[in-house]
Amino acid sequence: MTEKNKKISSQSAARQQQLLKAALDVVARRGLSGITINDIADEAGCSYGVIAFHFKTKEKMLLAVLDFLAESYEEIWRSTISASVSSPAEQLHKLVDLDFDARVAKSKYLAVWMAFWAEASRVPAYRKRCNELKLRSLAVITELVAELAALRAVKLDPDLVAQGLYAITDGRWVFSHVTGQNGPGDRENSRRVCLAYLASYFPSDFSVEEQKA
Repeated sequence: MTEKNKKISSQSAARQQQLLKAALDVVARRGLSGITINDIADEAGCSYGVIAFHFKTKEKMLLAVLDFLAESYEEIWRSTISASVSSPAEQLHKLVDLDFDARVAKSKYLAVWMAFWAEASRVPAYRKRCNELKLRSLAVITELVAELAALRAVKLDPDLVAQGLYAITDGRWVFSHVTGQNGPGDRENSRRVCLAYLASYFPSDFSVEEQKA
């Protein structure tokens, strides 16, 4: 690829990112039902044709928005896992922290997740993307729970414990979205709820005193 082509490709990628962020803002405010390419174009300050050039159809653009959000989440997830110490308890702790980090659980992002989850049963492409992400992250959590249980000689079903933690995390996200209680203190409370659940299985790793700190 020539330098000129590289520059064009870079500019195109940057433009697509800008359009995706504009679309994400529209979905966060209005959900998925009834929004149009023109709504997104108005948000981005461009013409209908610019969006059509980059994404062809509204359906393809909305799927790209879901991919953009999922990839952003997974990038932070992977960096968190790779930066963690070897202890499975510490890694679980960091993953709980991550799910209520402002970079991940900000109100705008939760609104977009809820919009796509609501449509997942109707749109196979959304369901596929959401399912893939959830199964990957759930597999990691299950593995960590199994490792920690083996270290502590605790008899439990790692899959059930991991699914319980996952359900609590999703539940706190839904609660935060529905009630609007998603400030720093609210996210900290959600984090403590998850750690208290883990403490019921691993009290030496997730102490009750820590949740009160």
